[in-house]
Amino acid sequence: MKQFRKIKLILIVLGIIFLFVNFGIANENITIKLGHHHNVGSNEDLTANEFKKLVEGESGGKIEIQIFPGAQLGQETEAAQGVLLGTLQMTIVTPDKFKDNIFGMGIDGLPFLFKNMDEQKKIMDLNSLVGSKLNERMIAKGARILGWYGYGSRQLIFVNKNVKTFDELKGLKMRSPESDVFIEMFRRMGTIPTPVTWGEAYIALQTGLVEGMDSALLDVRDMNFYEVTKYVLMTNHMLGLSSLLINEKFFQNLPLDYQEILINAGEKAAEFYENLVYEDEKEIAGWLVEKGMILNTPSKEDIEKFRLALVPMQDQWAEKHRCTDILTDIRNLQQ
Repeated sequence: MKQFRKIKLILIVLGIIFLFVNFGIANENITIKLGHHHNVGSNEDLTANEFKKLVEGESGGKIEIQIFPGAQLGQETEAAQGVLLGTLQMTIVTPDKFKDNIFGMGIDGLPFLFKNMDEQKKIMDLNSLVGSKLNERMIAKGARILGWYGYGSRQLIFVNKNVKTFDELKGLKMRSPESDVFIEMFRRMGTIPTPVTWGEAYIALQTGLVEGMDSALLDVRDMNFYEVTKYVLMTNHMLGLSSLLINEKFFQNLPLDYQEILINAGEKAAEFYENLVYEDEKEIAGWLVEKGMILNTPSKEDIEKFRLALVPMQDQWAEKHRCTDILTDIRNLQQ
């Protein structure tokens, strides 16, 4: 009987310890380091600070988020690997950095895959079929996605050709990053892709080495491309994402209520980021018009021409990166 009571007492004690550890009753204080490569004051940095505010507020200061911007803890790839390995707790990284070892990551950047940011948000949501599947694959590699941050769309800009349709692109020399995705995209658009580094893009436009390029409106302003280009075709052809990552082992060792705080803050920070992007794009578009640029919106028929021209490229990319299941899921959800 005494032995039975002893065992019962031990089980009760263990149960209480379990509750303390898993439900945060222990009032444990923890510190999380979040390193990213973006500049102070950028949308990503503002969002990291919003995440910090949300987490620290909800936890009553028991969780402290320390933010290290400007690649203080490593450039984007280094920080991403650090989170996978557990040498860094959190970072903000584009999914493309994992495309070669986490199948499906990076698919968000394929041209004309999504119609708009709303569709992208719905399909990539972490609770959706696609978003949850990608997160499961990320978790298997050692990290967890707490939020997707849609960083806006890319447009086509031109030096002196007022391009309004898909057919008018044919034969134009377009600056391309030294990237297979961009080079193939421009080739399928009927243009002549001309690889030029980002730092030399302005001079390439100014000297006529290229007749146009693709760019986010933010960069048209910040890189002064509006000084050497006149026309914009608002194709919204790429809608990229960033992801807020946390090391999975670190996450699983947290009390359950702390985990819930981080998940909720990640979702709310994503909404904060999207609002920043929306306001930025609207404001910058008006600013560029004031500077004399002409913004053209292609017709639905022309957008369909773009899309059909790029569908085979999407298929090839998915086959190469072994994620045809993800591409199929996305297309099924679009129907």
